[in-house]
Amino acid sequence: MVIDDPAAASDLLSVVGYYRLSGYWYPYRRRLGPAQRDDRFVEGTTFAAVVRLYDTDRRLKLHVLDAIERVEIALRVMISFTLGKRGAYAHLNRSNLDGQFTQARGREPSRYDEWVAKLVGAQARSTEDFVVHFQQKYDGRLPVWVVTEILDFGSTAHLYRGLKAADRNAIARDLDVVDQTGLGNGHALGNWLRVLNYVRNICAHHSRLWNRHLVYKIASRQLAHVSDLRHLTAPDVPPHRIYSMLCVLAFLVERVGQGTDWASRLRQLLSMEIPACGRSLAELGFPEGWAAHRPWANGGAAHGRDGVV
Repeated sequence: MVIDDPAAASDLLSVVGYYRLSGYWYPYRRRLGPAQRDDRFVEGTTFAAVVRLYDTDRRLKLHVLDAIERVEIALRVMISFTLGKRGAYAHLNRSNLDGQFTQARGREPSRYDEWVAKLVGAQARSTEDFVVHFQQKYDGRLPVWVVTEILDFGSTAHLYRGLKAADRNAIARDLDVVDQTGLGNGHALGNWLRVLNYVRNICAHHSRLWNRHLVYKIASRQLAHVSDLRHLTAPDVPPHRIYSMLCVLAFLVERVGQGTDWASRLRQLLSMEIPACGRSLAELGFPEGWAAHRPWANGGAAHGRDGVV
């Protein structure tokens, strides 16, 4: 590896760490086979390029977190509206939720019981003024529209998957996530939320998102009836890379009417920085001709509902 300024490289490694940065220089190592790399680098590899790739990934993660925040807030509101129609404390009544969610699993607690335990913990830890207000003035029970404000994304997505199928489908339909009949596809949206929560944790814990092999991936079979995402069903789009996730995230950001330039800003970031690092967008799962598809084409014009969040 070409290191123009060894002292500066040493300083950077002392605060970033050799092991963390090695994940970014790994693809610059010479190939010995399909799944094996040499200890030597491809000729011309520079430390500066590796650092630029590391910084690009940092900026990518911040951009992804920005979008997930917008989707998360909108989802909280949509869940609270949906359950709130059944009563202020609808989340505490098992009959308002899906039977598989509330059903005990042998000696194991139900997924609902696990969710309630996390809610109790979140309420106990919360120092929000509105939580203190309800605890002091009332019996401590929080209405569903307050509950959704103290849940993290994982618990919010967990609650969504625990809604009755009709409620999940209604929220999905409102976001244009549809099945072959044009009705809301709550199963698909539930899968997307699971993936986004997984990716959110990667970003929040400052792990590498660049060139990541996703453990949880977008189920491509659920995308055939969502016109803007249909191209993700093609065989040249690997679902375990982040391209599919980025497309789904851009789709949802548009639908909640927030940050409609998000896709165009991400396109600019990746199109400029990844080639400058000597890498290819194909390593992220971007297929050939990706820029002609939505949400990247035409700057990602909005279809969403203004003012949802």
